[in-house]
Amino acid sequence: MQSKIESLFLGFSAFLLAYSLDQTSEPWYCLAIGFSVFIYYVIPRTPRTIWIYLSLALVFFLILSLSHYKIPFLILFPLILLSFFYPWLREIPRIKTPIIALSWTLIMISACNETGGSSWLLKAAVLFLLFMVLAISSDVKDRHIDPPSLGTLPQVIPWYVLRWMLLSFIFLLSALTWFWVPHWGLGAAFFSLFSWFMLMKNWKQPMVLPLDPGLLLFALGNLLDHP
Repeated sequence: MQSKIESLFLGFSAFLLAYSLDQTSEPWYCLAIGFSVFIYYVIPRTPRTIWIYLSLALVFFLILSLSHYKIPFLILFPLILLSFFYPWLREIPRIKTPIIALSWTLIMISACNETGGSSWLLKAAVLFLLFMVLAISSDVKDRHIDPPSLGTLPQVIPWYVLRWMLLSFIFLLSALTWFWVPHWGLGAAFFSLFSWFMLMKNWKQPMVLPLDPGLLLFALGNLLDHP
């Protein structure tokens, strides 16, 4: 469970990242993303509140469908499916981390006006790797809290293997961005350098791996790259 300060920081980082990815996006939509992230993390997640979140998400999507801001069906349909089935999907061993990363990726890629084509898929791949790193780092902190039945990656993979997996994700993210998404290059560099530093600092089994500030650094790098 995040503290209110941590939740506020994460919500602001989500807003800034959503806006920085494609700076032609509607600011109100990016603000809605940031506010949703804040609410999700600040309110305890119980079966009742999960259904409240899902209901609010459906209302939000309905409002979007009636406005001029359109989320492509290719993004909207998986988001709705994940929203409905997340409480059950989360219970499948070893799937929690990629499901969280996929959810964040779909939400963030929805803030990009460009959809379809190889460029869009490469952007989605960069974001997926970014959120896989962040989701794994969050699961490192929660590995003693999460039920063993979840089988999160930090619960089932030894740290000496997991740290190299994280470094591989970071390297691949940097390479994809450098060659195919250069306008995210500075943001990816900020995120990669910060994550690499934190991994070196916590080379032995850490109790926590605080990589969330990397989300804000990625956003700030994007904004500096496109003043």
